[in-house]
Amino acid sequence: MKKYLHFAIIAVLAVFSFSCKKKIFDESGIPIIVAPPAGTTGIISPRVVYVSVTGDDSRAKALAINPATPWRTIQKAANSIASGDTVMIFGGVYSGKITIPNTCNGTATAQTVFRNVPGVPVIIDGANAGEVYEGLVNMNGGSFITLKGIKTQNVRWYGFNLGNSNNITIDSCQTFNTGASGIYCVRGTNINITNNNVRRACQQAFREPNGNGTQECISVVTTSNFVISRNEVWDSTIPGLAGGEGIDAKSACLNGEIFNNYVHDIMPLGIYLDAGSGIEKNIRVFNNRVINTAGVGVAGELGGQCMELYFYNNIIRDSKSTGFSFGNTGNGRFTNIYVVNNTFVNNATTVNFSGEIANYNTNPLHTNLVVRNNIIYNKGANYKFSFFTNLLAPFVISNNLYFDFKQGLSGGINNFTTANLTAADVQTDPLFTNLITGDLTLLTNSPAINKGVIINAPSTTTPLFTTDFNGKVRTGVWDIGAFEF
Repeated sequence: MKKYLHFAIIAVLAVFSFSCKKKIFDESGIPIIVAPPAGTTGIISPRVVYVSVTGDDSRAKALAINPATPWRTIQKAANSIASGDTVMIFGGVYSGKITIPNTCNGTATAQTVFRNVPGVPVIIDGANAGEVYEGLVNMNGGSFITLKGIKTQNVRWYGFNLGNSNNITIDSCQTFNTGASGIYCVRGTNINITNNNVRRACQQAFREPNGNGTQECISVVTTSNFVISRNEVWDSTIPGLAGGEGIDAKSACLNGEIFNNYVHDIMPLGIYLDAGSGIEKNIRVFNNRVINTAGVGVAGELGGQCMELYFYNNIIRDSKSTGFSFGNTGNGRFTNIYVVNNTFVNNATTVNFSGEIANYNTNPLHTNLVVRNNIIYNKGANYKFSFFTNLLAPFVISNNLYFDFKQGLSGGINNFTTANLTAADVQTDPLFTNLITGDLTLLTNSPAINKGVIINAPSTTTPLFTTDFNGKVRTGVWDIGAFEF
């Protein structure tokens, strides 16, 4: 049945060749072709239904499986389909909140899918209406469901809102102008958020007395076994008082990966891991580009513990404040935090006390905080330090390349100064291929080549990772920075 359904969908899509009946434009001025279903022919499957802005919700499902006689609303499809069905949505602008009920839940062998007809934009416009903590697309208790090629815009609160759900994929979707998170997931398991574009999220400067705010552009909360990859998160210019970080895994998330994302041009932190009051453990943050944000950070805001968090092969540049920070909010505890083989460039673009890497947290229970193999490049006028800490003892710091090295002399009894540098550290120009164009790979004669060390996972002799930012295998003596020559 799965093979039949796959080829049936392809065959149906192959016959969608329409002239444009009318044009609608999104916020970028791109025309949205509304596919007129009248007269459409093609292979029909009982497991595929159709929705169009020119459809009719009074039709029976037996008619909606024909692309020529679709339903009018996505909600009608959600209320009517069976487990494992696919909802194909024609291009156009739809309105109104959508709630996907548990009757839609798929299985491990037959996912339920809501998606656009390939090549045509599907937009759900919220008209900035709705309630706080409500999504434009909502799912609570969902299971084995995929959302693909759907855009939410002008949303009062969340663009996509997932609660208590498992085995959910949000792929190639977009959010624009949401009051809170573009994508929000709480108490989820096996969540995959990939290839999405989240623009202008967290636009409401809202915070309750208990601290609840508009969350972050992409938020996963108390969620395990998650992947956040290949997303672009950008253009969030509201000050960070109410939240607004780019990507945040928080409140005791476990077993996750955040990689190959492009986070840029937002006010608060670009990527943030926060244990809250619990234990946040085993999360890898790698191969991301974080540009013109407030950098990357880790914290236990309510006194929680961060354990086995790994940040590597990231490019962090032009941050408004410190490139990477161990936060002191709540004085949380850090154990086995690795900041290794990253490339930091020209962070600390503001005039406050900031630099490339900083620990402001003085919890005496910290253990094994590793800062190695990083390129720390900064020639900016506002640059205050290369590395700053009030508590040097739990750190392992070596094999970093500094250009220029600047010691942190403002407060703190254990500030990292030239006296703390070792023979394994390098102080010279790393010789990037082209800093102006943003090509941070290494030239043939770069002093970063063969000056790093192999980074093993805690208490093992197994490398924590084996490739660089571009997927090139790291062999022999590792190079410093995100790129292996």
